[in-house]
Amino acid sequence: MGALPMFLLLAERLSKKEQAKAVNEVFVVGVVLFTLFVFAGIQVLNYFGISLGGFQVAGGLILFVLGIRIILGLRIEAQEEHVEKYQFAAVPLATPLIIGPGTITMVIILVGQYGYGPVLAAGILNLILLWIVFKNALKVYRFVGHQGVEVISRLMGIIFTALAVEFIKEGLGKLMG
Repeated sequence: MGALPMFLLLAERLSKKEQAKAVNEVFVVGVVLFTLFVFAGIQVLNYFGISLGGFQVAGGLILFVLGIRIILGLRIEAQEEHVEKYQFAAVPLATPLIIGPGTITMVIILVGQYGYGPVLAAGILNLILLWIVFKNALKVYRFVGHQGVEVISRLMGIIFTALAVEFIKEGLGKLMG
């Protein structure tokens, strides 16, 4: 739901057929990236010599900034300019908005705690729910209303920000300990 306003904003000038194609592209890119980081996330970090603690702090900081932007309703003009020039489904929706540093950090941590199966299943289920919401974006928007979407977005921003603080706290603990 937190990404719904961005999707509606970016897709408003598209035909229904183009919107459907964009929704499918967001889903496919999301599944590919999510699956990649479930199975190879820690190896990618190791290849670049990045500790899990360092990645948690970096991901936490980025997630914190994203959360604050959502809470305050801030947009970055350069991102909007980029969207006008290029296809928006893969960038900025699928990545970094949906599968970004926060998600990648969370996936790597959760795989370490719970294993591949539960994390993969939960992530794919979440992406399916996202696909359903995006596929029915206008209906959801009409049902919830502009104010409802804004409230849900802000709530998601608060959750992102709180989660970011936890990532930073845990990451600093790993770096210091």
